Amino acid sequence: MIRNLFLVSFRNLLRNRSYTLLHILGLTLGITSALFITLYVIDETGYDNFHANKDRLYRIVTTVEEGGNQKFYPSTQVPMAEELETKYTAVEHAVRFMRFNRELFEIPGRNLEFYEEKVYYADPTVFEVFSFPIVAGDPNTALVDINTAVLTESMARKFFGTTDAIGKTFVSKGTTFNVTAIAKDVPLNSSIQFDALVSVKNFSASWASWTGWFPETFVLIAGNSTVSDVNAALDAITAVHVTPTFKSLGMNIKYWLQPVTDIHLKSGFDSEGGDAIEYVYIFLSIGLFIVIVVCINYINLATARATRRAKEIGIRKSIGSTKGNIILQFVAESMSLTLVSLLISVVLTVTLLPFFNQVAGKNIDIQFLVQPSIILASIGLALFVGLIGGSYPAFYLSGFNPAVVLKGTISGGTTNARLRKVLVSVQFAISIAMIICTSIVYDQLNYMRNRDLGFNRDQVLYIELADSTTMANEPILRERLKSHSAIIDVASSASMPGKGINHTPMKVDTEDGQETTQGIYYFNAGYDFDKVMGFTIVNGRGFSRDHASDSTAALINESMVKSLGWKDPIGKRLYGHTRSSNKVDMFYTVVGVVKDFHQFSLHEAIGPMAILNGGQKVFLNVKVNPDDIHGTIDFITKTWTEVTNGKPFSYTFLEETFEAQYSADVKRGQIFTLFSIACLVISCVGLFGLAAYTTEQRAKEIGIRKVVGASIPSIIRLFYSDFLKLIAIGIIIAFPASYLLMDGWMESFAYQAGMNWINFVLSAIVTLLITMGSISFYAIRAASINPAVTLKSE
Repeated sequence: MIRNLFLVSFRNLLRNRSYTLLHILGLTLGITSALFITLYVIDETGYDNFHANKDRLYRIVTTVEEGGNQKFYPSTQVPMAEELETKYTAVEHAVRFMRFNRELFEIPGRNLEFYEEKVYYADPTVFEVFSFPIVAGDPNTALVDINTAVLTESMARKFFGTTDAIGKTFVSKGTTFNVTAIAKDVPLNSSIQFDALVSVKNFSASWASWTGWFPETFVLIAGNSTVSDVNAALDAITAVHVTPTFKSLGMNIKYWLQPVTDIHLKSGFDSEGGDAIEYVYIFLSIGLFIVIVVCINYINLATARATRRAKEIGIRKSIGSTKGNIILQFVAESMSLTLVSLLISVVLTVTLLPFFNQVAGKNIDIQFLVQPSIILASIGLALFVGLIGGSYPAFYLSGFNPAVVLKGTISGGTTNARLRKVLVSVQFAISIAMIICTSIVYDQLNYMRNRDLGFNRDQVLYIELADSTTMANEPILRERLKSHSAIIDVASSASMPGKGINHTPMKVDTEDGQETTQGIYYFNAGYDFDKVMGFTIVNGRGFSRDHASDSTAALINESMVKSLGWKDPIGKRLYGHTRSSNKVDMFYTVVGVVKDFHQFSLHEAIGPMAILNGGQKVFLNVKVNPDDIHGTIDFITKTWTEVTNGKPFSYTFLEETFEAQYSADVKRGQIFTLFSIACLVISCVGLFGLAAYTTEQRAKEIGIRKVVGASIPSIIRLFYSDFLKLIAIGIIIAFPASYLLMDGWMESFAYQAGMNWINFVLSAIVTLLITMGSISFYAIRAASINPAVTLKSE
């Protein structure tokens, strides 16, 4: 029976080729889009799920409350892990990851040098806590001893040309490290990414205090303990080691546990993708909308063709077919179409996967498609679309009275027509909403790119001074570079816009000559830094070599002036540490105020900030003339090679670094746009097919109108007016829904482009033009047919 149902279905589909092709086109686009959304969502929600201990694995996050404001940091003090593991039974293990910073790695045996960034200090139990597979060496002892290291397979091949690297050595920071184990490359869906791990015993003990935040600390909760038990331990540690120091500074420190599987989706930190879960919900919603539009298309086209199938149904019923048999027949047709579309969609998905990976910033492998979850999701999607799309037409068509339909008196039916209008209105609402949301997303992205950031990032490149030798040669390098006519200015710094900086409580002068504590973002920079960056000095001056006291000078931003209520900030002091009666404190004197600039992305509000002259600087920032960029870079490269005795050279343009903060937003915006276009195309396919069958049904009505004197333009307007009413209903639904959705999305940005009424008006106009374009061909053709042709059977 089932074989016969599908055989008849395929015959019917082949007999109505244009109808079948329209359905397959819409279904294929919809299923392909839904498959890509499924891949994206499964990849996003699969982060860190490969860890065997994921249900007991948490990261400690710090909350700092100051002046009524809260800030969150994914780090703790260095002693926290040891304190938890040795004194509290609720914690089975505690593991720290501390960045090694960008360093020069030398491979003596091969005479090679590399700068590496993804290297971390880690505790010996790291491979007991995390499921990073070791392919060579003993994971239990690999990092127990000082000067030991674990390399990933890719890093081993890079350093030594082979993964057989146990016992080989490399040098960094003047220390020779022995390779004790090789790990598999870290999966891309891991929140922790590293190329090498070195023993935590190599970390400088001078930084291991309760006043500095460095490592990310992860805890593995003991099998018989709970999150509450660990929180109690954290509270006890805070009371003993943290509160006594920071309470006096007006800061309240709290710690809380974040599940490792929440780091990517619900991190809240821009560097980790922000709150990616919001985009998962958005793309799931888009997938649902696309499936709804696909089902609407099927229902509309199937019910619009009701009169063409009426006599067939009447004959079937007359010779004994039951309503159930007819329903099964139409559902079988729907399932046949969906299965054909699914096969084509799978081929398209495999073909377009590299393009999707590039747009989405993913590395989904074709093998990922054969996972049980993906296969089940694909089949489930096809069954859902087939059943939902085919059920109503099946029940509607199977209900025809054979005595009526065989007389040829069947019409489209008032209920059927009303349903189509409701469905088309919903389709318009979804399409309009997608256009509105897409335009608002791109307005916000353009706003972020074009907003006045408070500094000039154009034609500024920076070079990292990665070791003590290059740092010592910085003055020579700076002066040599400044001698070139195409180099406008050079300045060194410990950070720059787009890079991370320190945040710490500082004692500062008050307006009335007292002292208070203020949490301040700060970094060190040298002379001319304000000129290289193009900062605007709104009060005072920049650092000057003409003033000997400027060796301990400070520039502050407008937000700091406002937060402290300083009427005249020039001459005020920022103290390097808590004042003591028997010790002269180091202090920085404010010499200038710079216009607020964005150190971070527009997701984060500008806070009080200071730029301090002096201290260690790891970047050399160069402002170049744009006329001969390549020649200037050649000169910089040659100068670097001469001054550093041939150390590896690399540079980055500041604009690229700042833009990188928005890479996740840009990629998500591109994905959003692709699926929005897919949704619009699917809607157009449905409208095109609906227009074809609507004109066919109204052919005789048009003939009569022409006989009584109706003009072609008036008949075309008749077609347009029907759809205009539906568009108007769609607008009424889409406008408020889009506003609410995008208002929530905008809240993730501290600085917003806002929602312009033009976005809403243009979306309606675009939808109107697309609709008119979709139905115009058939409307004009129907209006142009000689009425003698359409009325000859009357």
